[in-house]
Amino acid sequence: MSLRVYLLISAVFATYTGLPALAAAVEAETARAEEGPRYDPATVIDVMVTVVEVRNVPRTATEPGVHVTVKLDSQAVDVYLGPADFVKEFEISFEAGDRLQVIGSRVKFRGADVVLAREVRKQQATVYLRDRRGVPNWSR
Repeated sequence: MSLRVYLLISAVFATYTGLPALAAAVEAETARAEEGPRYDPATVIDVMVTVVEVRNVPRTATEPGVHVTVKLDSQAVDVYLGPADFVKEFEISFEAGDRLQVIGSRVKFRGADVVLAREVRKQQATVYLRDRRGVPNWSR
């Protein structure tokens, strides 16, 4: 076999055997992106905010459940509270115009600021969503 034929066969073999590895790498990166934002205790904030919008995101989304958009530092920021069934257990409602105290981790996700709420206080009621390390109370 000539060197030229050997190199051609090697190139074809490398191309076809390299594709599954590339596909696996792309799949792993996609899975990481779909995991959702991660709570970071180093980025915890404690702020007073005004609710702009309340959304119940379907279970097929990256972070399904109750989200509130709030006005924070003159910009709209998404605050993720938790799964709708869990939040409903607290028998508290949120609506546009509510003033809330939010304690949670402010992180970047898909290029935008997101707050993963640990505690939310509305008037005299406090909802405890996560522990200090960010472990969700709904997963216990």
